[in-house]
Amino acid sequence: MRSLAYWIVSQRGPMGPHTYEPYYPIGLLLLIAVIGFAAVLLFFPSLERVKPDRSLRPEVKRREEERTPEETWDTGARSRGQALEVVLRLLEPNEKKVVEAIVAAGGDMLQKDISYELGFSRVKTHRVIVKLLRRGVVTAEKHYNTNRVELADWIKEG
Repeated sequence: MRSLAYWIVSQRGPMGPHTYEPYYPIGLLLLIAVIGFAAVLLFFPSLERVKPDRSLRPEVKRREEERTPEETWDTGARSRGQALEVVLRLLEPNEKKVVEAIVAAGGDMLQKDISYELGFSRVKTHRVIVKLLRRGVVTAEKHYNTNRVELADWIKEG
């Protein structure tokens, strides 16, 4: 009988001991893939599940009430333009670009078109739209393999 030491040291097969080693690289790749998939689900929520948590609407109303008559353009200043102007002043630069693109397109736009027009990556566009959704500036609904992003009703109505 052979000893345990001989069994450990001896070659097993024509190519040596590595022919019988388990496939650690494949297991490691699978583990990385599962963790990556979980991270994507965690950090990139579906736009349908995003709900406004800190709406800009109260802030816009407060700023509209604080305006003096000299700051208004004309008699129709309490319209969509003024609410939109206040909203644009409260947004970050990338959010402002997205809202301006949606306004230029007539009030609604596909997410992939926003990404193409502004030169943003798909991930950056998604993140900006999620911020706008949480602030209550836009609404989004599923449209085939993309999302239709639309200005919120309170901005359209003024």
